[in-house]
Amino acid sequence: MYVKNDRSASSQKKTLKKLNAKKMTPHRLKLFKGFEGITDDEAEETISMLEQFCEIICKHLTSS
Repeated sequence: MYVKNDRSASSQKKTLKKLNAKKMTPHRLKLFKGFEGITDDEAEETISMLEQFCEIICKHLTSS
């Protein structure tokens, strides 16, 4: 499939920006609405589940 160079470069910039994103921490998660009252243990578990979910989505998208 042919991809325009400018589109490819834009996609690469977005990917690099995402790679520079900070890892979610319990403190940072608690800043989001709906997560203010959870314990640190609950936050750690939530972060772990979100990471697993993202991994599943990425594998699905790359295998299609």
